[in-house]
Amino acid sequence: MTNPNSISGVQGASAAADGDFDIRAYTRTAAGSHADSLPLEAFAEHPLAATTLRAIAYLRDLERFTMHHMRDVLVTPSHKDARLTAFLATWAYEKFWIADAFDRILAAHSSFVPAKNRARLKVVRFAREFVDRVSPIFTAVRANLIGEDFISIHVTRGFIDELVSRATYSQIVQKDSNAALAEILGGFQQLRDRHLQFFEGETLRRLEESSSARRLTRSSLRRAWSPTGTTEQPTQETRFMMTYLFSDAAGRADVTAVDRVVDSLPGQRGLAVMSKAARRYGVKVTA
Repeated sequence: MTNPNSISGVQGASAAADGDFDIRAYTRTAAGSHADSLPLEAFAEHPLAATTLRAIAYLRDLERFTMHHMRDVLVTPSHKDARLTAFLATWAYEKFWIADAFDRILAAHSSFVPAKNRARLKVVRFAREFVDRVSPIFTAVRANLIGEDFISIHVTRGFIDELVSRATYSQIVQKDSNAALAEILGGFQQLRDRHLQFFEGETLRRLEESSSARRLTRSSLRRAWSPTGTTEQPTQETRFMMTYLFSDAAGRADVTAVDRVVDSLPGQRGLAVMSKAARRYGVKVTA
């Protein structure tokens, strides 16, 4: 099993220095469409299980949420940091094509039936749309009053998201031993290793340099944290993903491993963000 602690390099040691990440090389070598490299023909003989397809559909929707998330990020002082915005634009581009690849995997399975989303009440839909419209305004005002330290919240959340993604890919491959899927997710994880490296370096640099950044980030993670995009998905689908991935012993070990990495970040010890998120959706993780 892939252990987030061993990959991140955070636990018990300093992460790669911020300058170690070559943003120019990253933007020049961004991965586009995966259409020509996906071994889709293999799924005709060895199709994915229904639960795996449901998980892939959920991951596709999370990747599609990236542009929505970037709207909230770029109204903050993040947009003034040329290096950060160059990374985010490339990161979003790569995630768009990962979502496209997940779509192609689903299309290769004629048996796949999308989960039926429970329709929201009209008043709930109106409230959600209202929040979507005004949230960037309030975020922008608050973030720009606070200043550059606000960026630490976004990069730390990005780092945790990448740790969760790594655990997610690992658990899916363990639960469905399909060679083609393992090949695809392994390739995607190689792309995401660069995402992880960037977010790790940015997170440590910003948290180490500013006590205000540490306080802001801790307050944000303690108040409300879940993997980015999950709260926008149907609750029953998020509950399925959490229980499917993290209810067994290996999954619970990955949950606590993510928490240990977060514990090691400057000023963030004891938050147990992943354990709390898992318990919220029915996973029995011991405190």
